[in-house]
Formats: sequence, structure tokens, C-alpha cells
Amino acid sequence: MDIYNKYLNNRKLIMLSLIMFLILMSCKHNDKIVLNKNITLFSKFPQESNISFKELYEYNKGVPSSLFLVDSTLIIFNFNFGIDSFFYNYSLKNGQLSKGYLKKGKGPGESIGGFCAGLSENNLWVYDLNLKKILLTDKTKAIANINPPFHTLNLKNDYYKIAILDSSQLLVNGIRDSKYKIQKVDFSGKVLNEFGEFKQIPKDMPLNVLKDATHSFFFLNPSMDRFAMSYLHTDVLEIYDLKEPFKSKAVQGPSVFDIDFKIGKGINYDYMQVTKETKKAFIAGAVTDKYIYLVYSGTSYGDKNDWNYGKFIYIYDWSGNPVRKLNLDRSISGLYVTNDDKTIYSYDIIKGFLVEAKIN
Repeated sequence: MDIYNKYLNNRKLIMLSLIMFLILMSCKHNDKIVLNKNITLFSKFPQESNISFKELYEYNKGVPSSLFLVDSTLIIFNFNFGIDSFFYNYSLKNGQLSKGYLKKGKGPGESIGGFCAGLSENNLWVYDLNLKKILLTDKTKAIANINPPFHTLNLKNDYYKIAILDSSQLLVNGIRDSKYKIQKVDFSGKVLNEFGEFKQIPKDMPLNVLKDATHSFFFLNPSMDRFAMSYLHTDVLEIYDLKEPFKSKAVQGPSVFDIDFKIGKGINYDYMQVTKETKKAFIAGAVTDKYIYLVYSGTSYGDKNDWNYGKFIYIYDWSGNPVRKLNLDRSISGLYVTNDDKTIYSYDIIKGFLVEAKIN
């Protein structure tokens, strides 16, 4: 009788282990996400060189997420918690940092959830993700350090990131119920064009999980006729022509890794759940007329010390060809490259300095 009971107990343990294994396997995402059907793979950059930065200024106002150069003034945008202002200016001529401007708050001319920023014609702008609005000011007043007034444009829809094309049109991503990656919209929210359709969505994968897993950044070129889209969790770069939304170029390499994640289960929603093998690829970028510059991390979630920063810059041309790999002497956050492709500005995340490097 004892032998029989032991047999039943062992059988129950085996069945329970099998059930737990199947549950775990069902949570793991195994279907490959097809980002683009015509991806060109490469295993090595044609050129590779080392870059050393020069320290410009010890910056203690947060962590810059974007940098813009107007004449000899470096405009710094950050959205860190605990910082009073979204913008600061650093003068390359006199080495001085301005007072902060665009205060954080809910009052007139203030922003509570400034998430991305940019330059458009004569304006410096910031997109407030929480309040669904764009705040703009004259860029000449912004660099004059006179606490420039911002005026507001209200949006009707939620987006993740935006770029202003002109006085009536935006380029956006983050529309949750769309099977497309990027949209051109007007300020009323009307979709004028869509780019990058997900044509092969894995079975039983919620669309919002797919959007989380394929988190991307896009960069509008100075001529405003093309944009580059880089992915956060795979080393894929896509290039789109704004006049031809159904045509794209895609390149992947040199590591060539897929997005690794699980489908997480919340109380009322599903989400992308990272694993120890989930990697970060491109964490920042900048573009010029000739090239696309992407800050590359390549670290896995298990190595959290370098998870959000990069020690490499990958350079591509606007035809999608890999051009050069830059090995950096420090981990950086944020990137600006002058339009002559000669100078890089960034932020040393370890030492806390604004930094500059020459591209030879």
C-alpha cells in the first residue's frame, strides 16, 4: 500500500511539473516578429575606428536625452524627475550654462510631461505626452537666455513621439490600435499616410504587446523627405521615403539578433515582459544630410549597469549601407552630430560631463 501511495504521489509531482513547464513555455514568445520582409543582413562595418571625447562642462541638471546646436549654443533637453526645467543652454564660446527654461508644472507656458523635443523652422518645441500638447517658442529667444515664452498647440490624440513637418502636419508613432509603425497626421489627428505595416503578426499576440516589443525611434532628415527608424530591442534600421510610404529599405547587423521577450499578463492588460536575454540595440541617434548615426548598446537586461547607454556609434548612409563603426571611450546618452559630419556632442553618463569629439 505504501508503494502504491508513493507511486501516486510521484505521478502527481510529475504531472504538476509538466503543467508548470507548459505554462512557462506558453508565456515565452517563440514566434519571430517579421519587421520587414526585405532585410539586408551584414556581418561587419567597412570601417572601424576609435573615438576619444573631450570633456566640456560638468552638467548636473539631469541626463540629457536630446541635444541641438544653434550657432554656437548647445540646447540641452532632458525629462528627468526632480529637475525644475526641461531646457538648458550651453555656450561653446564662453563655456557657460544658462538658467533653465520651460518650467515643469501645469500652469500657462509650463509642461508636466515633456517627452521629446526638436527644432522646426524658427521654433524650438517640446511634446507633452501627458497633456497631449506641443509647446513652441522662437529659437532665437531661447538661445538668448531670456526665459522665452512658450505658446501651446493642443492635440486630440495620444502619440509616443512626434516630429513637426510643417505648420499643419506631424510625423508620429505610438498609435496603439494601428497595424502601422509610423503615421503622417494633421493637427486634428487625421491620418494622411501610414508607413511600415506589420503584415505578419504572430498568432495570439495582442497588438499593444507587439508595439511594445518593437519599440522604435525615428529621425527626420534635414531635407524632411526621408526618415530613419531604429529599433530598441533588435539591431534593425529601416529607411522610408515620405513620398513613397509603401517602399522601405531595411538593414540588420552586425550582431543580427531577434527581439527576445515574454507576453506578460497584467490584471486588465498584456505587456512586453523583458527576459535576461532581452537586448538593447539603438538607444539614441542623430542624422545629417549624408549619414545616420545611431548609439548602440548591445547589452542584455541581465547587465543593467549599461542597459540604457551606449559605447558605440553605428553610421549608415541614406541608402541603408553600413558605413562605419565608432568605438567610444565612454558610455554616452544623447547625441548631436554637426551637419558637416565632423563633430559629435553628447553626455558622459558615468562622469556627468557634456563631451565633444572630432570624427576623423
